[in-house]
Amino acid sequence: MNYEEIIRRLREPFNGREIEWKIQVTSQDKQRGMAVAYMDARAVQKRLDETVGPFNWKNVYSLWHDNSQICGISIFYDERKEWVTKFDGAENSDFEPIKGGLSDSFKRAASVWGIGRYLYEMEGVWVEIEARGRSFVIKQNEYVRLEREYNAMLNRIFGARPAQQGNPSGQAPAANTRQTQAASVSNARQAQTASAANARQTQAAPAANSRQAQAAQATNTEANAGRAAASPAYDYQVRSIRPSGKSSQFLEMVDRRGSVVKAYIRATDQSIKAGACLNNVQIEKKNGNYGEYNLISAYQLAA
Repeated sequence: MNYEEIIRRLREPFNGREIEWKIQVTSQDKQRGMAVAYMDARAVQKRLDETVGPFNWKNVYSLWHDNSQICGISIFYDERKEWVTKFDGAENSDFEPIKGGLSDSFKRAASVWGIGRYLYEMEGVWVEIEARGRSFVIKQNEYVRLEREYNAMLNRIFGARPAQQGNPSGQAPAANTRQTQAASVSNARQAQTASAANARQTQAAPAANSRQAQAAQATNTEANAGRAAASPAYDYQVRSIRPSGKSSQFLEMVDRRGSVVKAYIRATDQSIKAGACLNNVQIEKKNGNYGEYNLISAYQLAA
């Protein structure tokens, strides 16, 4: 298998049932939450096993500072007879910190290889939620809709894929061909009859159609208004905030699409707490000793 084929297989989208969903933010009444798709570490391991084989990839971890993990995933490139490694890192999570940091850094390193990278392009989906302990989970009846939404987003990102046909040869048996031809003639006659009937109905009832169109338009307007009301009235919600040195604080925020944004803010500003909603956020790109970072220079607390 050459390099291009390996990359193509690694970047293939996951089946909808291989994808996990988690709640990123919740509405103020805690009845709805934004679900975002993510890949499980075991799905990444399975993809690597199926693509290059279990003996042709490996991973290694190293501690970065006091609370972060760096993971490298190596794949053996047979054409060059050498290991190729790609790295990425993640901070330890609040729940099971070390395990969470290892898992997140592994998945991020997999994304560098292209595995599941498309998930960052996907929008969040607002769903009904319920309390479970100290957190909130997606209601069970929402998962069917989430799978439909996932498949629809795949089509937007990758384009619609042709469905596989049941007969690989593409040739129908002779008996089936005759039946198909006969059915086509019958269907054509039925279509002509139906078309004539529809034409008469259309000419006879223009006023009724007009009233139906007006009613449908009013219904759509109300539905759109309802969806707009359900959408959050803020640009970002703060997921976490913690001190970073003596003069700044580090924030993790999510926007209305579910994308995570990380930025710093002056430590003198104590008005932002975890869970706060922000509007009119001005984010400046800065360069420091360790590379580029985001700095929040202005914002407004959402009502």
